[in-house]
Amino acid sequence: MNKLYWVFMTGVIAFVITYLFMTLMPVAMRIYKKRCKVPLVWGMHADPGPAFGKVLGLLPIILGVLMYFHYSNVRHVENPSDKLLPSITQMYNEVKTYVSVPDKRSGNILFFEDTKASLRRLTIGVSASAVIGYVMGILMGLYPGIRALFSTTITMLSNINPLAILVIVLVAMGIGEGSKIFLIVFGIGVTLSRSIQQAVQNIPPEMIVKQETLGATQLAIIFRVVAPQMFPRLVDLVRVSLGAAWIFVIAAEAIASTEGLGYRIYLQQRYMNMALIIPIVGFITTIAFTSDYVLRKVLCLRKFKWYTSGG
Repeated sequence: MNKLYWVFMTGVIAFVITYLFMTLMPVAMRIYKKRCKVPLVWGMHADPGPAFGKVLGLLPIILGVLMYFHYSNVRHVENPSDKLLPSITQMYNEVKTYVSVPDKRSGNILFFEDTKASLRRLTIGVSASAVIGYVMGILMGLYPGIRALFSTTITMLSNINPLAILVIVLVAMGIGEGSKIFLIVFGIGVTLSRSIQQAVQNIPPEMIVKQETLGATQLAIIFRVVAPQMFPRLVDLVRVSLGAAWIFVIAAEAIASTEGLGYRIYLQQRYMNMALIIPIVGFITTIAFTSDYVLRKVLCLRKFKWYTSGG
């Protein structure tokens, strides 16, 4: 195990050094040629640039991984059966079993079943939250009567921690899919409604008055003026809310479910099987990061340049 550890560490260090050298050399040449006096890292007017900025972003991750494997090796030298900081070999063996060996009772591969279940709940819950928040936010932002009717209730609901009512939701709605999806909608749908409402109210009144002067109906104002402006804001808000959505999915699956990534984490917790828990957490992080990246790319489309450029 020690031999495998040092081989891995040597490879990681060699990769980091090579990557930093290949990335920093063009940056250094650019600075030297232009005799740029703008600081790279520190200062309000610092300009790391795209290449060096990526290096800075990767440094904390690389240092964290190296520190983990260092302390994991130290603990395994003292206690080879240590479970708190599993080694690469332990995690590899657990992940290999999880993604390739069929379950004895169901005959299915648990990794794919858990991933499919969690992504289904997350997708339905976030989609429903986005639709509800989009529609309710626009209506409350435009119509004072609707705002007076729902504003107090939504403000009150937005201050309730969804995890605090998890047991109530499970008792009232059962342990089926509906309760888990409802928890996601309750957790982020209400917040999306308030945020969209505030954004609608910040639209310059002159813009709406001008449309009314030109003879536009209320529906035309909603669909041709307000809704297009709110859509990129909705995408941005959903992107920020994905972390909270994953929290609600994992919490619901841990308490009342027989499949899902959250269920698998809490099931392995009983045996303190960190060799599988850590890779699952890393996999969830990868999914969340990929989702965030895709939504950011949606906002970079030419259609939404006015939003990303601050227009």
